[in-house]
Amino acid sequence: MTAICVSGSGKSFLARYIAHRLDREIIVKRGSDLLSPWVDETEHNIRESFEEAEAKEAVPVFDEADFLLGSRERAVHSWEISQVNEFLTVMENFRGIQIYITNLLTHLDPATLRRFTHKVQFGHLEPDGVVIFYKKILSPLIGSDLEKGLEDELKGVFGLTPGDFKVVKSKFQFKPANQLSHHALMEALKEDARIKEVLVGRKAIGF
Repeated sequence: MTAICVSGSGKSFLARYIAHRLDREIIVKRGSDLLSPWVDETEHNIRESFEEAEAKEAVPVFDEADFLLGSRERAVHSWEISQVNEFLTVMENFRGIQIYITNLLTHLDPATLRRFTHKVQFGHLEPDGVVIFYKKILSPLIGSDLEKGLEDELKGVFGLTPGDFKVVKSKFQFKPANQLSHHALMEALKEDARIKEVLVGRKAIGF
């Protein structure tokens, strides 16, 4: 299985939820956990991570999979190719659920796609989802619901994810009451959307 997500869209939560439903431990590995400058050490770490997961009957989760399983056609060094080869071998032989997370599907080696039974894409929240997350996470800071006009305005903010609401809540949850308002929270969300617009080169809509 692989989860293809935009940042802050809930990929880690999905992995934890799957492991919880299966009553299994979760083991998260990132590039910094596996990659080594020493010859054959990376391949050893890859094998060891799967052996650990199998011994514990755990769900291994490989974050930043594009960094670990990058296209061999674009490889510059021979160790990049051997790293991917080792990964492909052990992931195919692993008996159990394994999860790979990436924000860059096109950077994965094409051979990995044949090994992913399920591919799950998490995108930005739809307008109704934006309102749901606002009411659940941010409205309690104010103690009142959004007015209809503000709710319609909120639905027009493109590119928001659950992670954005968490960030805005962290910014405002300790502010005094006189600095809290729906307008202030909305402006903070819009600013996050504007920053994403600059980063990805896409124009946000609604403001």
